[in-house]
Amino acid sequence: MTTVNWSVATLSSPDMRRPQKGEQSVAFECPRCRKVFAATVESAAKARRKRLVYLTIGWVLLLSLLITLPLAFQLGGQVREEDDTSLNPMAVLVPLVAVGFIAGLTFHGVGRRYEGIKKYRLVLPNGKRTVLVQGHRFG
Repeated sequence: MTTVNWSVATLSSPDMRRPQKGEQSVAFECPRCRKVFAATVESAAKARRKRLVYLTIGWVLLLSLLITLPLAFQLGGQVREEDDTSLNPMAVLVPLVAVGFIAGLTFHGVGRRYEGIKKYRLVLPNGKRTVLVQGHRFG
């Protein structure tokens, strides 16, 4: 099985330009297997905006750990009375810490790798596009 790792620069060559606005489907041929592929490519400005939004959300969630994590440690060590019917603050802080950590890392990772290329498909001889493309991926 042939494995081809496409570089985003392949779709940034002079003959395959990004659209000025919105997104556009771009067809190209693999130099190794000579199969025709298609990908939906966003404009550079749209891809840059989405990347910035993902990175910003990721950093805000990761920075929220500077507040929630020390607060969870401080409140987690306190002893509560048995007849205290108020809401345990740890029931709120533990999920907040987990969401901040997991979602923060996820958004940050997606933002770092986001290039504005999606719906990468193999074009079959009858003109239809497959859902999965084996042996080829963008890197």
